[in-house]
Amino acid sequence: MSHHEKIIASFEAYQAENEKFKEKGIKASATRARKALQEISTACKERRKEITAEKEAMDGKSGSGMSQDAARHAHIRK
Repeated sequence: MSHHEKIIASFEAYQAENEKFKEKGIKASATRARKALQEISTACKERRKEITAEKEAMDGKSGSGMSQDAARHAHIRK
């Protein structure tokens, strides 16, 4: 599953759990909603790195100017 898909799936899980917590007062749903938010945060950070690497590749940069972290993630994703 791509990071983009993880963001969407986690957001859908968050919406469902948040609704259960707010509407029905289910405390366990609050924990699951918070977990989904953490997954969104993590996936967003990874997707940002991917987008940066893809953008730099489009500009014709062959690694110059790319941070080591972005270069490492771009290499891992290939």
